Amino acid sequence: MITSAIEINQSVLKRFAALEKKGFLAHAYLFTGPAHIGKAATAFAVAKFLNCENKKEGGEGCSCDRCPSCLRINSGNHPDIHVLKVAPGESIKIDAVRELLARIRLRPFMAAKKIFIVHNIEDLTTEGANALLKTLEEPSVNSLLILTTAVPERVLETVKSRCHVMPFVPVSQAALAARLVQYYDEDKDQAHFLAYFAEGCLGKARRLKEDGLCAAKDEIIDRYILGREREALVKTIGADKAKTREFLDVLLSWVRDCLLIQSGVEDARLVHAGRIRELQNFQRRFSFEELAGIHRETINACRLLVENLNVKIPLSILGEMLYRVP
Repeated sequence: MITSAIEINQSVLKRFAALEKKGFLAHAYLFTGPAHIGKAATAFAVAKFLNCENKKEGGEGCSCDRCPSCLRINSGNHPDIHVLKVAPGESIKIDAVRELLARIRLRPFMAAKKIFIVHNIEDLTTEGANALLKTLEEPSVNSLLILTTAVPERVLETVKSRCHVMPFVPVSQAALAARLVQYYDEDKDQAHFLAYFAEGCLGKARRLKEDGLCAAKDEIIDRYILGREREALVKTIGADKAKTREFLDVLLSWVRDCLLIQSGVEDARLVHAGRIRELQNFQRRFSFEELAGIHRETINACRLLVENLNVKIPLSILGEMLYRVP
């Protein structure tokens, strides 16, 4: 199983190492935190560490990455490491849970401890959750369950109460930008921009980078915010929900920066700090109240988009507000 090592939460991994050393490992853990914050990568790192044949060679929480167990886990072919995950929008049905429970009852094939990782546990059906409760109440000695969720409020309390909860906390915007520069060789200004949209999650920042958000952002600013392509704004962007979402997100951040400039906030707080001169020129065309109006209309368009309603009229209104003659 290929995961990004730099997305592993080292503090959680070290906690597992300490618990194992003292003999205090529980039978079930619930990893909570935003999507793409590293819960999956950390779960695999825990599985690898607990079953590494040479873990004493590394530091606290480290695995050797050379032994047969580590190599099998890295390739996704370990017979005692099981993963249950469904596609977005689907539910985890009872048949999948029953199959997992049947494997829990078996003795390990080669591992010291069988690991069962269930992603997005909030997607369990009621029947699936009830079936899983029996295992949580009567755990197998040789098995460890790691459940993950980005929305803990949707996890049944009966499931949550039978697990040890380990929260994953987003890092600061500055720390995330620094990691993007260090690990992904990202340009400083682009890293600063990605860190804002990633909301403290390195995995999300990496995905935004791979999806080309930086290039899309520059096109939006050059063509639609500064370039005044009003017709294209409604026809080209308005016909594509994903492009509309991108445009509205970038516009919100751009107007936010303009409002901060007019409030006298230092440049380091700006999302688009790399385009400070353009921001300054743009914000001079509007009063604070006018910018606040653009911000409100953009939020209204975002709401309509989420509700799958027509956003062409709000986009036209935004065009009028953005492109008026100073």
